[in-house]
Amino acid sequence: MKYIILAVIGLIIAIAGGIYLAQLLYYKKNGVMIKAEVVKISEIKKRTILWMIGSIFAGMFKYGKKTDSYAHTMRYELNGKTYEEKDREGYNQPFDVGSVHCILCDPKKPSRFKFEAGINSSIKLVSVLVAFGILFAVRFFILAPK
Repeated sequence: MKYIILAVIGLIIAIAGGIYLAQLLYYKKNGVMIKAEVVKISEIKKRTILWMIGSIFAGMFKYGKKTDSYAHTMRYELNGKTYEEKDREGYNQPFDVGSVHCILCDPKKPSRFKFEAGINSSIKLVSVLVAFGILFAVRFFILAPK
């Protein structure tokens, strides 16, 4: 029974990765590539698990660090309209204000976009995740006692 459960977990991972991979390939194939300028940078601060544990057991643990990421407001023009939208990726290092980057916009909803460089690396990473999920599932379906 535990082999079947592990195989199903592998299938769930492969399916979730496949859905995300389909979204990335949609952007890659149908997305409109344009150059966008960074207009504004805002910092996003989150607390880590160590910070939460440290606040609960203040005497036993040191407080954890904040993890910082940056959201960039991008300005771009598509079909005669100018858009200023925040990215959803949250980079660890901020881009310079005024720098220009290639983005892929969703042709149906031009306010949604992804960075081209991020899509290329994510496609490779998610493809490996899906492959390992499938291998994991196949391995445990084969090992399952009959």
